[in-house]
Amino acid sequence: MHSHEILSDLVADQIRMHRTRLGLNREQLAEECARIGAPELTYATITNIETGRRDKSGKRRREVTVDELMTFAYALGVPPLLLALPLGSVDRVPSPTRWGGLHPHYAWRWVTGEEPPASRDERGRIIADSTKIGGGDGPGRMEVWRQVSVPTEVYRSLQAAQAALQKATGRHHFAQERHGADAEETRKARGVYLDRLQDLATVLNEMTELGLRIPEYDARWVQDMREFGLLDHPEAVPVSKTQAGEGAE
Repeated sequence: MHSHEILSDLVADQIRMHRTRLGLNREQLAEECARIGAPELTYATITNIETGRRDKSGKRRREVTVDELMTFAYALGVPPLLLALPLGSVDRVPSPTRWGGLHPHYAWRWVTGEEPPASRDERGRIIADSTKIGGGDGPGRMEVWRQVSVPTEVYRSLQAAQAALQKATGRHHFAQERHGADAEETRKARGVYLDRLQDLATVLNEMTELGLRIPEYDARWVQDMREFGLLDHPEAVPVSKTQAGEGAE
């Protein structure tokens, strides 16, 4: 494994590793890329990416673009972030240069909005980057990160609320089918369902206030949220035609 001078070197190593793990040669990977709509990723292109060939100045002749990263990840059945930030394979990732080589798990959490931008100090410790963007009177990097990372927190809450409501919906339906609509078990399950519906509505209300795009939801969920007055702006939540109780991504 050659040294990881830039992130494309690390990605190339991971592409080669996962390709080999699957028993594919470069021609077969090129064929798979073509099958999923990327015929431009030919055998020659993959060879240049994997070998990391450099020109006389030492610059990589073929770096990996974001589009190619996503395509290779799909073709190899690997989460895209694992190609760039391979947890458990390396101790540090090389890009951006200012990182000074952060651990891939910290970099992963930065990419997903869970950690602020950071670098290493002279003693090798990870410290939050509080420098100004553009220098001088520019906005602070941490200040900007706190503002723009809000959607990542909200969408994590949204996913948790959706999953909990999906589970409560299934349990309520099961209780109703097995015990009848008036049974004690069904009434309890209905109460839990309404609690989880309130949780989802709370997140949707926050998203509306922040001006974030609201996913489409099954008509039953939307109808219940509207009927019980859980939505601050009922018209902001669109209805989908997916199966009952399923929220769109």
